[in-house]
Amino acid sequence: MSLSQIQHWLPLLTDNSPFLFAILDKDHKYITVNNRYCELSGLNRESLCGRSDSEILGKHFYSSLKAYYDRALNGEKIEAEITLDDHRFDTSLHFSLFPIHEEDTTYIVFHAVDTSERQQLLNSLKESESKYHKLTELLSDSVFLIEGDIIVSANGASAKMLGFNNPTEFIGESIEQLLHSPSRTQCLSELISSLPSEQQLTVRTTANCSLRAELILTVEETHILGSPAHLVILKENKKQIAMSNHIAASQVDLLTGIYNRHGFTHVIEKMIKEDIPFFMLYLDIDNFKNINDSLGHHIGDRVLKEISNRLQKLLPKHAVVGHLGGDEFGILFPKPEHNQVLEQLSEKIISLINQPFDLVHFSKRLACSIGSVQYPADGSDARSLLQNADTAMYEAKDRGRNRLIKFHDQMNKEARMRLWLEIELQKALQNNGLEVWYQPKVSARDFRINGAEALVRWKHPVEGYISPARFIPVAERSGLIETLGKVVMREVFQTVKEWKNQGILPGRIAINLSPEQFGNPQLIEYMERLLKTTQVDPNCITLELTESAVMSDGEHAIQMLDAIKKLGFTLSIDDFGTGYSSLAYLARFPLDELKIDRGFINEIDTLPKQITIIENVINLGKNLNMDIVAEGVETRQQAMLLSSLNCDSIQGFHFYKPQPKHEIEALLVQNKRAR
Repeated sequence: MSLSQIQHWLPLLTDNSPFLFAILDKDHKYITVNNRYCELSGLNRESLCGRSDSEILGKHFYSSLKAYYDRALNGEKIEAEITLDDHRFDTSLHFSLFPIHEEDTTYIVFHAVDTSERQQLLNSLKESESKYHKLTELLSDSVFLIEGDIIVSANGASAKMLGFNNPTEFIGESIEQLLHSPSRTQCLSELISSLPSEQQLTVRTTANCSLRAELILTVEETHILGSPAHLVILKENKKQIAMSNHIAASQVDLLTGIYNRHGFTHVIEKMIKEDIPFFMLYLDIDNFKNINDSLGHHIGDRVLKEISNRLQKLLPKHAVVGHLGGDEFGILFPKPEHNQVLEQLSEKIISLINQPFDLVHFSKRLACSIGSVQYPADGSDARSLLQNADTAMYEAKDRGRNRLIKFHDQMNKEARMRLWLEIELQKALQNNGLEVWYQPKVSARDFRINGAEALVRWKHPVEGYISPARFIPVAERSGLIETLGKVVMREVFQTVKEWKNQGILPGRIAINLSPEQFGNPQLIEYMERLLKTTQVDPNCITLELTESAVMSDGEHAIQMLDAIKKLGFTLSIDDFGTGYSSLAYLARFPLDELKIDRGFINEIDTLPKQITIIENVINLGKNLNMDIVAEGVETRQQAMLLSSLNCDSIQGFHFYKPQPKHEIEALLVQNKRAR
């Protein structure tokens, strides 16, 4: 299509659209625009043609897009998103650009949508869905909400009625995939749209359902965001319930084609009944949630299928593998020859999961944690064996992941304690029951306070203060660590602003980032919002990460660290010398500070060679323009030695213990007067 034809058709096709459409020339000036531009500018189309974003929508708007325009003129097709936060616009735009050519001239086609408006609609929809979900879950009948022929939501009873584990297994599918139409001439969705509310249809489940049954269907009309939709209610037909093929079909996982939890449990029960000894592996993919959150469930599903395929190729024919739900898999080995088989096979499985997975635009290596049990030693029924294997698997996570842990009885006591801690910690997070304490750092030159580290504390209403060494691992394991991290971050940002306004801020305040927080790409967006809300200076805050957090996925780490640096924060590596200790990452990553682990400091008196190591670490950091902090300093001798070695800052009980906010504030006031 020629440019003149596009100029003719674009307004006709897009003038009623809420999105921005335009064609621009090589100077980034409008050739033609749709009506949305006219609404934003208050000018007609003729007045806009020949002018640019800078004149019409402002210099900030134009400067945000200029580089993309240039890339498109060079032949690149672009899809991206930007945030505009100047005085004229406070919104996010998702846009696409591509070039068109006519004779020797190149033009740009521009299309953009305001994603902040879309997010408001999504939030409204989520609120409505939540209320609808709570109501339908109280019903014993199966309830679907469909738009056209697509199932938008469903209650738990619908999954049970159709033989699924969870409604999420079929939400987003066509209702035609689950239910046969009783008419030969009309599809089921057409019958539903024309069925009066008082009438019924008799329908049958399809082969995609694990349960074969005849059901009674009734319909009520409704709307979703103004669009027509239907509530579909299903009840069992008591007179005729087709149960053929029920057992076999109900035991297969639809996503992976292997046993589901029900089928896997059935195999365990059968082996127990026949008194066949076996051992079982309970496999969990570490940090799998990040794939679903950042790339979408369709990519996550692809990874789960690939894991299933890899396991089936690796395992011997007599082994049984099942997808137990989410990112968890079970493996049964009947009649094991010896215990060494377990370790050997676990090593092969870990190596298999560690191999890269193709995630469309890049590859990613995954880690896994494995727990194991034996029958009859570790349980007499399927429920207890699965529970004990799951307990051992979480022990593997706690010990560093990518490993096998065998179950033993003590784990059950520890598991019950962790469950209690998890429940109580969740209450504390909901009721603002956590406190942020601060441990000052001092200058190694004059021993005056020059900063502090924020540390979370939990005072239980009955048990009193619970050690972070007990509740932090529970928070990481239960998925509460990100919520906990946000609570700390929000509190510190506000405190830093208060202290700076009072003139008592001694230096940067450090916040620890967990590997789970750092692994979630949404962290950057959260910190941007928090900076905007609190108006705090990011240069007053240091974000501390462990070596394992930044080394688990190097490419992701570089992207995240660069994004954090662009926001203005300082970056520190905590516990240096205890993790990977790879000198390569010190050169690759944009780090500002090294914290020497307390283990090196504690052994200065007993291992003189530690002094040489510490001195070399300090010199290395200095040569890389990094500040050096020594933590865990408990004696005057250690402090004086570090000062003589040209360390920058010292942190430890010799100077100050962690203290509540009000006590630290009094200390900082004294510190200010002393200065």
